[in-house]
Amino acid sequence: MSEKIEFGGLSCGLNLPLEWSSLKESCDSLSSSVEHANQNCLKIVLGLDDGMHDAHDENAEISQDLQRMDFKINIILEMLGQLVSQNIKIPMSADIKLGPKALQWLEFTNPPESGQMIQVRLYLDPRFLFPFVICGEVRSVMPVETGYSVVMQTGQLNAYSLELLEKYIFRCHRRQIARMKSETTT
Repeated sequence: MSEKIEFGGLSCGLNLPLEWSSLKESCDSLSSSVEHANQNCLKIVLGLDDGMHDAHDENAEISQDLQRMDFKINIILEMLGQLVSQNIKIPMSADIKLGPKALQWLEFTNPPESGQMIQVRLYLDPRFLFPFVICGEVRSVMPVETGYSVVMQTGQLNAYSLELLEKYIFRCHRRQIARMKSETTT
């Protein structure tokens, strides 16, 4: 069972709230409503990071105004997130490796079975408490010291959802590299 997993390009390691559920049938593609919700989720999560503006912009005064507005909006989002989180049960976080074509995570208790079709909900940002939903087939379940390493080959995403997911993964990967470089220089 030591099959090579193809993550489909860049992948990133994260610690995110994750929950899974069984599917009765194959998930060749997600329903259009789930695809639309996924696209909105990714656009919002990516947009939360797009608030960075260049301080050396030729319109520095406008840039400062935008930064102040961005800060206020982030505070409102944080407060709203706290209100919403009181009514939403966020699952336990898991160490994951996310790629465009595969997902690997550490399951502590009841793992899915190899070959099982499942749906996974990932909460990509604590400021935005709506899940990114992917489905696929469990390719392997391997016991490890602290639980089970589960690998799922993801089902087909439409082109736009895949593009947004790849952009999210690229940003996460870039942050990991920057963090590793800063740790080696200190």
